[in-house]
Amino acid sequence: MMLLSYFGEPANYPFLVALLVVFILAAIEGVGAMIGAGVFGFLDGLLPDIDLGAELDIEFDAPDLQSPSITGEFLSWLRIGQVPVIFSLIVFLTAFGLIGLTLQGLCLSLLGTALSALWVALPTLFLSIPVVGFGNRFLAFVLPRDETSAISRDRLVGKVATITLGEARVNFPAQAKVKDRFGQTHYIMLAPDNESETYGQGDRLLLVRRSENIYFGIRPSSKALQ
Repeated sequence: MMLLSYFGEPANYPFLVALLVVFILAAIEGVGAMIGAGVFGFLDGLLPDIDLGAELDIEFDAPDLQSPSITGEFLSWLRIGQVPVIFSLIVFLTAFGLIGLTLQGLCLSLLGTALSALWVALPTLFLSIPVVGFGNRFLAFVLPRDETSAISRDRLVGKVATITLGEARVNFPAQAKVKDRFGQTHYIMLAPDNESETYGQGDRLLLVRRSENIYFGIRPSSKALQ
């Protein structure tokens, strides 16, 4: 009963909500994996390109760190983009929730009462950041290569993508999936290059260009489909 009372404290709500969101995201991603759809794959497409340098000899979809800056070095240290974004988000929310509850438990033991959620959330956020970095490093090491061998998104141009969700028409891109030269599947937002055309789920388009986070495609020739 005391444990239930502790978790019911309003000061613990932000951390409990974070863990609840983790459960929901993991459940949705798990269902998506069983049906062969990367539900949150589009999140990776929201990150600009990054070249992490010659030591890795590979380009990652991640925040633009090409010009040296404190922010760039920080995000590079976190290994943002080396694993699917949804995994990094789950690591962060899990760390935030567990560390927050642990700190509140310590406050309760030492002070006899839990502190304001805001007072605990700030140090919890600070402590969660390095956990994301170490978590991304570990996931990049253990995940199969087809999940981690990311490439520059411009290199997807010339590949054939399949629309998986929605209807692609002018100003309204649909979700599509495309495989790179490593066999890794990328989920992208795709619109027709010809504004008068419309494509639906299951249609295959040849990617001819990219603008920001949107790819544009045309109906491929039979040779391109081989």
